[in-house]
Amino acid sequence: MVRFVCLAKLFPSAGIAGVLGVSVEDTSEINDYREALGITPNQIVQFVRLTSIPDHAQPHLKAGDVVCKFDGLSERFLDVLRPVETTYLQSRYQAGEIDWELAEDVRSLAIEKSCWEIGTDNYQVAISDPSGRLAVLRMKAGSPRKLFRTAYAALKQTKRDRDRLEHKPEVGYLIDPYWKEKCSWATFKFLHKWLFDNGPVVDPKKFYWFSKKLKRHNEIMRGLPLSRLDDHQIRMHTRRRSKHASDFWSRVRRECLLDKDSLPRPLAFVGSKSEIRWVRITLEEAEQVLEYILWPEWPEHKDPIHFSAMNHRSVNGSRAWN
Repeated sequence: MVRFVCLAKLFPSAGIAGVLGVSVEDTSEINDYREALGITPNQIVQFVRLTSIPDHAQPHLKAGDVVCKFDGLSERFLDVLRPVETTYLQSRYQAGEIDWELAEDVRSLAIEKSCWEIGTDNYQVAISDPSGRLAVLRMKAGSPRKLFRTAYAALKQTKRDRDRLEHKPEVGYLIDPYWKEKCSWATFKFLHKWLFDNGPVVDPKKFYWFSKKLKRHNEIMRGLPLSRLDDHQIRMHTRRRSKHASDFWSRVRRECLLDKDSLPRPLAFVGSKSEIRWVRITLEEAEQVLEYILWPEWPEHKDPIHFSAMNHRSVNGSRAWN
């Protein structure tokens, strides 16, 4: 498990307008950076930690990145050390050891391409976000593709998996292959967040309960209306009058009164109203709401919300509401 990744030749020696940094003076920090770079004792290196990154540089640089300047070398571009976070869950049952080489390859690819990446060896699944935050789940053989129904759509382990994701106009799909992959990624990102919330070393005993929530998350994602996925084109129905949902919406109300900004917009909107049956949301907001499936107040057998497509035939009415 690594603590830093080296981004070679990333920072121009002339600097970038608006990017600010401070020289690293702490001896222990300097020693950590030298060890990460494999620098010999006689090499003199200056380290500058970046503290402020303007918007135009944020896709490639992060606050906390450390620029490395070797004395005596004239370089147009300088190496950057980036502190990275790692969390993992390793099952105690026939899981073997974590393949850190595979996991670090996933992290490197995510940072290089500035996108989410995933990798598996049939025992583990490694997920990294664009900034290099790596989550690893290690279980017995065959477990990754059994995590939830559409897991194969992101893992793409076999040729058959990849063929199943090709859209063929002559086939009448119940769920479009494109949507299967999108649902799979949404649930893997949900897994990534849970591992970090419970890490850096996650207790394997917690996973049995979470695995049921993971499957339910994917089921709800697959059931979202697909005809209109533009901004604010999905209706989220609250089921506030259902006795099964009362505990969930009571907690939403309490959380809204304590700190409205702590909730995603749809839940905050519903929590601020005494009577509301549905709210218009985006696909991204639907994913945010589904993170609250982890609340103990979310019923196991009857969800406190459900989704439907907007009525696009009417200019007034449902289309104009909230």
